[in-house]
Amino acid sequence: MKVRELLQLLQALPDQDATVVIGEGAKPETWLIVSGVAECQIARVNEDQAIAGCEPAIEIV
Repeated sequence: MKVRELLQLLQALPDQDATVVIGEGAKPETWLIVSGVAECQIARVNEDQAIAGCEPAIEIV
């Protein structure tokens, strides 16, 4: 997903004051609260994973 695509999805949501969370993954109904973003460099491993690399990316933290 590109930043532009994420922004379009978020802007279309009706509750613009909702807290942003990311699923923790290992535990159902447990989420991490998003507090910001950070620029990073990645290399795609597959559609779901990446490692350090040289492709620009934005990390949600």
